[in-house]
Amino acid sequence: MYNSNTAQKHCAKCGKTGGLLVCQGCQLTFCSRHAAQHRQELTYQLENIMQEHSILQQNIERSSNEYLYLQKIDKWEKESIRKIRIAAEMARTDLRQLIDKPKRQLTRISRDLAYDFKSSMKTDDFSENDLIRWIKKLNDLRLEIKSSYSIELIEDQRFPIYPITVTHNKFPNMYRNNPNIKNSFNANSEELFFKTTGPASIENSGIIVKHNGPDLDYGHVLCKQFYSQGRHTIRFKIVQCTLPYIIFFGCISSEVIQQVLNYNSSSVVGWFGYNEIYEHGIWNNNLAIHGYDSNQFQKNDIVNLTFDCDQQEIELFHERINKSYKLQVDIDKAPLPWQILIVLVHEDDCVRILPKR
Repeated sequence: MYNSNTAQKHCAKCGKTGGLLVCQGCQLTFCSRHAAQHRQELTYQLENIMQEHSILQQNIERSSNEYLYLQKIDKWEKESIRKIRIAAEMARTDLRQLIDKPKRQLTRISRDLAYDFKSSMKTDDFSENDLIRWIKKLNDLRLEIKSSYSIELIEDQRFPIYPITVTHNKFPNMYRNNPNIKNSFNANSEELFFKTTGPASIENSGIIVKHNGPDLDYGHVLCKQFYSQGRHTIRFKIVQCTLPYIIFFGCISSEVIQQVLNYNSSSVVGWFGYNEIYEHGIWNNNLAIHGYDSNQFQKNDIVNLTFDCDQQEIELFHERINKSYKLQVDIDKAPLPWQILIVLVHEDDCVRILPKR
């Protein structure tokens, strides 16, 4: 550690010039007494470093945050189960209501028919006209039974119960408490058609949706992306539309659990055919009030649907006639994030998502 090359040097501690040694580490000169003291100081520093290492080693072995993270996962599990049970009970209640009411009505109709049959048979008072009338009533009853119990259970694919994931974040405090940095929902990803209910099919890897009949049956189409901040525009081409034009473009809140997609829901805002606009379950077709004329839309038209999340409004721009329409969105009724909702009504009507400009 030390050498005796001490020409014209003094002890760094006391200033003596005799019996000096030079530290090869810090290059300072010390007398023999202070050289021993300097060596002891270095020993203390090494002991402190070893103590810090021991603490770090204990942290590695103890994994001090593991219990807290496990608690959070357990809490998420219980909360998710609670939400699933609530959603399941809501579905059961809806199912009972859908079945019980028509069942009572159909039972009453069937009972009345049975009474007519028995009384006519007993009195032997009926003719061919009565038989024709009863056959018609039976056919009507058969159709009523079929339509009343036409029930579909739809699994909502928009994750009402969000999965929990574990990731490694080297800089956990970088974005914390920063109001200028917000969550983004795949803002740079391409939009795609994602889910349909009713007579609609998704084609060409998610960029085309088509109504596959029967005519005048509503096919609801949900797009994939979630929008929670900023301004986003998606361009659509109306590849095919039967007149009169009946295609819905609008937004739906992804936060509202939908048993069945419905353009007339309180969580939906948008534009439909017959000059209709829908705002949270309320419709208006007065052209003089809102200025939206659906009769101007036709085959091969291109429309731009814009979500302005910050201004809480959506806009529909018709490129051919260079006209735009805007609607405000009440985020208490349709909370962010939003998704694009399209509804097709005529058989073979078709819409295509165009690339970003």
